[in-house]
Amino acid sequence: MTTFGIVSLVCALSVAPLSWQDAAPVAPPAPSAPAKQNPAGSKAPKAQDGTKAGGASGTGSGGKAAKEPKKIRPAGVWYGVEKAPEKKAGAVRIAAYNVENLFDAVDDPTLQGEYDDIKMATKATRVQAIADEIKRLDADILCIEEIESLAALTWFRDTYLKDMGYAHAYSEEVGYYRGVEQACLSRFPIKAHATFVDEDLTDMDALRDGEGWAGKKPDQAQKFQRSPLKVEIDVNGWTVILYSVHFKAGGKEFDYQRESEALQTIEFVKQDLAANPAANVAVLGDFNATPSMKTPKAFGAAGMKGGYDFRANKESGTKDLYTTHDSGRAIDYIFMTKGLADDVIDGGFFVMGTMHPPSDYDWKTDPEKEKVPAGYASDHCPVAVDVMPKDAEPKDGAPKTAPAPAAKPS
Repeated sequence: MTTFGIVSLVCALSVAPLSWQDAAPVAPPAPSAPAKQNPAGSKAPKAQDGTKAGGASGTGSGGKAAKEPKKIRPAGVWYGVEKAPEKKAGAVRIAAYNVENLFDAVDDPTLQGEYDDIKMATKATRVQAIADEIKRLDADILCIEEIESLAALTWFRDTYLKDMGYAHAYSEEVGYYRGVEQACLSRFPIKAHATFVDEDLTDMDALRDGEGWAGKKPDQAQKFQRSPLKVEIDVNGWTVILYSVHFKAGGKEFDYQRESEALQTIEFVKQDLAANPAANVAVLGDFNATPSMKTPKAFGAAGMKGGYDFRANKESGTKDLYTTHDSGRAIDYIFMTKGLADDVIDGGFFVMGTMHPPSDYDWKTDPEKEKVPAGYASDHCPVAVDVMPKDAEPKDGAPKTAPAPAAKPS
């Protein structure tokens, strides 16, 4: 089976700075994004006594130190950069964002009972916050995880993002019982798309070379829990193939499932490269696995470059800049084939910081998101990479210029 792919964030490989051409295509301009509203400041402050927020110190003489009450870290932007960097002229920004259960208020008759979608309708304040973050991100191609449907995506775009130039949108059923899907918003035409709901994963065991893989779980890895969404996008003659993924969530007991999903996605990418060794392919989205786990490591082992290799700040001690989830973990990535990685602007990868709840917030006791702070959008931060297309081949001698901004949807 032939397929499309894309790449992510955290792989410890080194890559030399890359060059680009002045004649690269230019994405249609987006309007100025709104300033980030952060009532707690751009970064959450430390505790008043100078100790690390959330830590405890003790005093006493001759005995066991008495513990001070645990300090609450206030809401704020804890991770990533406060502001998305300015795009270079001609650059194309590719991004992924898990928007945490974005449901519209239209009842889907296929989702009833425990998973009735109408009970999941996202509050208008949070929908607006998600839209504000997308405007700040200013991606030309945005892969989205956890949105209800194409109808919900279209409603969201036409209501909240109508000035962003996203003339092309796609979402498709990915086989998940709870109804959320992967989707894509693009300023450039989506030429083709596919999902792999019925793909058999049981043959992935043969690809588990070496040590460190999770033990076989007979009740897992028959199929994807949520199929990747593959999209092929034409950027003025420069083609990019993206696999928007949302691998199985949960603890270590689900490593086997995630690993099989990753290995199968890599096989899809290999098929793309067999058809065109220079193909610009990326696998991006929510991997639900940290950098030390086999799931993301498998992409590096397969020769793909992680977005993290192209980070702007390469100093040590910058973990918070590249953390992507409220839990304090990096679990969202962009992995790229050589063809695409060769077009990445060095320093072009970033995690965009978004509003984080205070440290005493417990999402398990707040399923309706009633207690999140103003401006809270999602439990994930967007990840993005800027590329400067170098191998575009405009058809019929057309100039390498960006299309005019899309008309506002009616």
